[in-house]
Amino acid sequence: MRKTGAMLASFILLMSLLPAATMAKSSSLRVEVDGGRIYFPDEQPYLDQAQRVQVPVRFVSEALGAKVGWDAATKTVTIELEDNRITLVLGNKEYLLNGESKQMDKAAARVGGRTFVPLRFVSEGLGTEVNWDSTVRTVRAYTPGFDPSEVKLGAEQIVEESIYGFKVKQNTGSGLHITRESYEPNSTRNYALIDLLINYPFKGNDYEKQIQEVEEILIQKIDEEIVNSIMKYVKTKTSREPELKTKIYTDETYKIYVGSNINSGISITVFYK
Repeated sequence: MRKTGAMLASFILLMSLLPAATMAKSSSLRVEVDGGRIYFPDEQPYLDQAQRVQVPVRFVSEALGAKVGWDAATKTVTIELEDNRITLVLGNKEYLLNGESKQMDKAAARVGGRTFVPLRFVSEGLGTEVNWDSTVRTVRAYTPGFDPSEVKLGAEQIVEESIYGFKVKQNTGSGLHITRESYEPNSTRNYALIDLLINYPFKGNDYEKQIQEVEEILIQKIDEEIVNSIMKYVKTKTSREPELKTKIYTDETYKIYVGSNINSGISITVFYK
């Protein structure tokens, strides 16, 4: 457990050093357990204002092999795995680990109908190892006894999914980062649908392939003339260093924001008009 605590302390320190552009909630984090990616059906993990990873407790815990219980009357969450048991209450910083009272610096919270907790508490309570890969903004957790060297990074099966009507392929190896955003159809707020982040060549990223994949995704639903204009603007940034000032493109249905910070990849974010 001490080893896990030390690793998590390093993890939190690494998170605090991330540039501001990578810490926005709009760029959701990727979470893997024993080399397999966890897909969240609605609310996505994110960095809070204290730069701690917040995750939907049920999906992460169950991926670690734990059982999760919820008592709506008392707003209590229980997480059990073998001999370990965590009990926490929404809005309360105190929690129980195997009957021992402990204190966390932020209480579990309800976000969009899901209970979110700091990843650190799930990890410490269930005895898992956690590390952070800043190059791909990925949290990797390993269950007790699992050998991380067995994981072949970049060798995951390509998964195809539909994001608000846009068919996308995950894990193609190009380096394109695809984020499903939190669109709420009955809300008056202007929620995004999908965010595509083109990353410049680093550790095998294929820039040209990312460009092609973005175009293939956008052309499915967005007017061809608008897509051509977007891709023409994207291609004006030929290296990582310069800023690409944000431009807004629209067709009859969608509004697309395109831009890049200095020394950053290019973000293409799609909204309904």
